[in-house]
Amino acid sequence: MSNAGAKRPRGPGVVRRGIRKPMVIELPARVKPAGPPNPGRAAQTFVLGLGLIIGAGTALLASPWTTESGASTPVVDALFTAVSAVSVTGLVSVDTASHWNFWGEAVILGLIQIGGLGFMVGASIILLLLRRGTTRLSDLLLVKEGAPTVSLREAVQLSRQIVIFTFSVEAVGAVLLTLRFWQDMPFSQALWTGVFYAVAAFCNAGFDLQGDFVSLIPYQTAIELNIVVMLLIQAGALSYVVLADAARRRRWSRFAVDTKLVLLLNGVLLLFGTIIFLTVEWEGSLAATADGWKPLVALFQSVSARTAGFASVDLGEARSVTLFIWMALMFIGGASGSTAGGVKLATIAVIGSALVSTLKGAEETQIFGRRVPTPLVFRAMAVVAIMLLVHFAATSALVATQAWFRGEEVTFIALMFETMSALAAVGLTTGITPTLTDAGKLILCVVMFFGRLGPLTVVFALQRRQRPSRLRFPAAPVRIG
Repeated sequence: MSNAGAKRPRGPGVVRRGIRKPMVIELPARVKPAGPPNPGRAAQTFVLGLGLIIGAGTALLASPWTTESGASTPVVDALFTAVSAVSVTGLVSVDTASHWNFWGEAVILGLIQIGGLGFMVGASIILLLLRRGTTRLSDLLLVKEGAPTVSLREAVQLSRQIVIFTFSVEAVGAVLLTLRFWQDMPFSQALWTGVFYAVAAFCNAGFDLQGDFVSLIPYQTAIELNIVVMLLIQAGALSYVVLADAARRRRWSRFAVDTKLVLLLNGVLLLFGTIIFLTVEWEGSLAATADGWKPLVALFQSVSARTAGFASVDLGEARSVTLFIWMALMFIGGASGSTAGGVKLATIAVIGSALVSTLKGAEETQIFGRRVPTPLVFRAMAVVAIMLLVHFAATSALVATQAWFRGEEVTFIALMFETMSALAAVGLTTGITPTLTDAGKLILCVVMFFGRLGPLTVVFALQRRQRPSRLRFPAAPVRIG
């Protein structure tokens, strides 16, 4: 067979190429992957942010352009006012209406709004900045104690809804209050007063613009104003989460356990406070009030007692038993994730349920057909114990400073009441705040700051420290009772 025309296969050959100049390629240094964010650092950042806001507010309030007289405000009083506003407490060492001008009142209102939007919103934003882009299960954000975790995207959405809810409720309240104040003052003044009270009431901060430290005593029989202010206080104290859950599910049987606990205990405490105040103070601080208006005044005081700080009677004339019971109401406060202070309604409800379950002989705490984890009960007890310990220490320090630096004696019940009002971020007072020494005011500044951050910080820290244990120690018989 002929092979003519077939291609000859190529054999091995030598390929000659020029050698290029050697090149050195530098590889980037290995970057250590970022670990999970440090919750302690996040908490420190949050506290630092609040401290900077308080510092800026103090500097503005200490300047002469924020006062009616044009003179500088003592730094201690400026600091006290700034801390009270940011912690949405309402205690004041100088009269808000007569001491501050419009710009001073605007600074106070801004500080109230910043503090009143809630630390849940602030915590959500901070954790979003620290954990941007993560999708790991370990980086989910726990919005509130006892609730399921939500992702960061859901946390941002929740924060946005809270902000919209806050501004919407405040706007409606401002319109209604402006219309009422317009009956007694020019429109421009009524508008500013209505906006100020709407924000202060929703944020549960007891600042007022009536002058002479009288709070809302001049309007104790103004039924429309009382109703609007009480609704604003309740909207802020019950939290958006609870109200949204109730509005969405609409039936008691479908409510979340947390919503049931908050609404039930809130209603019981409102009724209890109204009956107690009406009964004990009928011939006391209510003596000058017409009989037909006494139930309204008692209800207003019961609503305001647990965190708002507004007063329609002079609590300096209230009886000791009323002040003692009011300290308990202030200590409880409002709902978790709200503008309210205190140890929170759900915390007390969990402890109360644990007590009832124990008396029934149950091994675990039960609420509405659900089991409450034992670690949650322990955390609730820890929050209450720490807050009571701080109240005891702060009251002792306040008594000592009044005796050492002022040489005058203020009743012990009044100092206890003042300290609890600061710790629970309430703002009610028997009238002794302006008479406190500078040392006493500084003590209350620390107490107000801790009272606002303390319960949330304790719960978060205890939850982060909890670790499942594979070992169990032998049971020890301990004699109690």
